[in-house]
Formats: sequence, structure tokens, C-alpha cells
Amino acid sequence: MRERQEALRALIPTLESGGPDYDVPLGRKDGLNFATQNATLANLPPPTSNTSKLLTDLAKKNLDATDVVALSGGHTIGLSHCDSFDERLYPTQDPTMDKTFANDLKQICPTNTTNATTVLDIRSPDTFDNKYYVNLMNRQGLFTSDQDLYTDERTKDIVKSFAVDQTLFFEEFVKSMIKMGQLSVLTGSKGEIRADCSVRNSDNKSYLASVVEEDEESLSEF
Repeated sequence: MRERQEALRALIPTLESGGPDYDVPLGRKDGLNFATQNATLANLPPPTSNTSKLLTDLAKKNLDATDVVALSGGHTIGLSHCDSFDERLYPTQDPTMDKTFANDLKQICPTNTTNATTVLDIRSPDTFDNKYYVNLMNRQGLFTSDQDLYTDERTKDIVKSFAVDQTLFFEEFVKSMIKMGQLSVLTGSKGEIRADCSVRNSDNKSYLASVVEEDEESLSEF
């Protein structure tokens, strides 16, 4: 659960980290309930996923191979705990992982029970850029779900194209983020426009108080 939340957070670029600036389509309502743990796990492929699983799972959401590779590029910033990738180190090293990279990770995660963190992108961990794809071409992807994008022939050329052209990566990342933002749009009474994005209106005491005041003012006009 934790590593999937980390991966999700890594998909949110900011101008401060160099990520692309783009307009978010307006009009989407907020949910009436927060996602359950089961719903979250069902919608976010784990970092142990191979490319076949990623393509299959995300195809159900009308996301194609280019979307998968572009969205995975969000791992150019962020951190991961050891338990998200230690199966690639212990008991035997994943042959697709660069040996020097693996040895460095073993210094951070000396056992498969170590609770430490490391950066997702060793080349530019604090900058949103295309170095994530350069890492993959050098067998330095942290997760199985990362490195397998360069191993699988269906996505390898897309990785290469983003590694040599950051502008192209940014363009495709924006397209994929907008596509993902159009999933499961709520309409009618199924959603609401929250007064505070982090709190449902039904739990927002200040919002409820303002609604009561408005209703009292409306009644006084009659």
C-alpha cells in the first residue's frame, strides 16, 4: 500500500521541480467518499509488476503503451522504501539490474527487512526531467515495473525516444495525465464541489455553518 501511494505522489510534478506546466480541464466533481484501501490497491499496479501486467491493467482504463511509459516517468522524482524493490536484491540479484547500482542499493538496504529509503532517480532525484529513462537504458531502474519497460519490446523504443527527447516526454506526460484525469468522472448527485479539497462538505464544519447562515438569510427575505 505504502509504495503505491509513493508512486502515486511521484506522478504529481511541480513547477519548482521542473515539471511541465499544463491546464487541467475544469468541471470534475469530488467524490462523496474517500477511496478505500482495497479500491486503491485494485487501481494502482504494484512496483513488482512487469510490463505485461501494466499494459493489461491500464488498457482497461483506455491507457495505451505510450501512456504507461509516460506516466511511469513520474518516478523521476520521489523516494521509495526498501521493501518496494528488495526482491530484486535478495536472495539473488535481478540479472536485469546493473551490478554497481545493485551494490549501492545493498548498502542502503543490507537485508530484506531494512526500513530505509532511497531516491527513485539516481541521476537527478529532485528534478522532473527525462533522466529516469536514461536510468532504464543503463539498467538502473529501481522497480521491476520500471526496468521491464526497457526489457519489453513493446515499450523499449518509447523509453528510448523519451531518453533522447525531454520535450517529447513532457508532451506525452501531459497528454497522459489529462487522459487519466478523465477517468471515472462523477456526475449528478454522485459527486460534489468541495469547499475545501481535502475535506468532504459533510465533514466541513465551517462550510456547513455558512450554508445554514445562507439559508437563514434566504428565509428572512420572505
